[in-house]
Amino acid sequence: MRSMLKQTLPLLLCGSVLAASPAQAANVVDYGDPNAPRLWRQLAALERHESREVVRILQLGDSHTAGDYFTQAYRSRLQQRFGNSGPGWITPGYVKNQRSAQFLMKMSGDWNMRISRGNPENLPVGGIGNLPAPGAQAELVPKFPLNGMYKISVWSRKVNDQPVSPWKLTLPNGDVRELSPPISADWQMSYVIGNGNDLNSFYLKAQDNPAELGGIAIDALNPGVTVDALGIVGAMQRVTLRWQQEAVSDQLRWRQPDLIVLAYGTNEAFDPKPDWDAYYQDLKNSIRLLRQKAPSAAILMIGAPDSARRNGPGDYVGCRFRQPSGLNHVKTIQRQVAIEEKILFWDWMAAMGGTCAIQRYASATPPLAGQDLIHFTQDGYEMNGEAFYEALIQAYQRGRQGKG
Repeated sequence: MRSMLKQTLPLLLCGSVLAASPAQAANVVDYGDPNAPRLWRQLAALERHESREVVRILQLGDSHTAGDYFTQAYRSRLQQRFGNSGPGWITPGYVKNQRSAQFLMKMSGDWNMRISRGNPENLPVGGIGNLPAPGAQAELVPKFPLNGMYKISVWSRKVNDQPVSPWKLTLPNGDVRELSPPISADWQMSYVIGNGNDLNSFYLKAQDNPAELGGIAIDALNPGVTVDALGIVGAMQRVTLRWQQEAVSDQLRWRQPDLIVLAYGTNEAFDPKPDWDAYYQDLKNSIRLLRQKAPSAAILMIGAPDSARRNGPGDYVGCRFRQPSGLNHVKTIQRQVAIEEKILFWDWMAAMGGTCAIQRYASATPPLAGQDLIHFTQDGYEMNGEAFYEALIQAYQRGRQGKG
């Protein structure tokens, strides 16, 4: 891998300068994804009102995904254009420093949350497990009206040898259901179909011997688009390789995503002891794993956005503050892997305006980035989510016309 990087780095840097021109900076580039034409056909059929299908987009990422501002910006635009198939897949309860744009999550009673950031653990897609004490309850308060029929799916697993009690689910219209309990330590899905009722809450309550909660999905029974945002603050790309492989297989087979978006790279850029050979291989392995488990899905990698350090070591690139030393390595490897694995790619840093962009964002009025020079403000995330939507729609229009 080290020799490969030495050979390809000059070529990629030259190409990135050309690609950063205003006319092309925000393009979604198709490096030959075999499933992209199918995705464009599905969206076109929805737009022509000729399809009863749901196009499912699954975004996996770090804090930029976990905040759900970026994803909500392009989620709302896609659903306005192609149809709204509901909130989709969300994390199993409130996670500190994370949020859902679609639900306010209120947790009562005792919950023991496990989050996968490092060592391998028995965790599902998304990398979060949440074990309640008997009687603990999760209230999901919709932030947007929910009307019509919905499928509510719950992923959970046994954590001991005792029989597991069923989840008790209260629907927004007051109807109370029991979900079939899991029968093993592997993650299993159960669901009910019920009626939404404007802004009334869903309640999920644990009974005597509860299962560990691994995910909730609330899907409308009508055609359109869902965008599932499963992010973890502080996560790196390799976290996807540490989820339980049976769960990855089962959950992706259940969800059948049509587009998987990978949005990592910021934490790798700040890694104090990087192993770029390992990062390159982990990135390739993650994409190959997802290809194997979701063979019909197109895959799109979002390149790491610009970031900077107020203090400490870094590269001087002509800005007031230094750039993290790993950022150029991350961007080079991300694009190289996108080319080699034949997936879609969007250069977030180029869409922002290139080098020093995060510092201009932080100095804007109102600010578009936080003073940490890593994260964005709500306005900044929404602006970039809109830019991603526009780039995705341009790729869709090119693909629909057979122009690649």
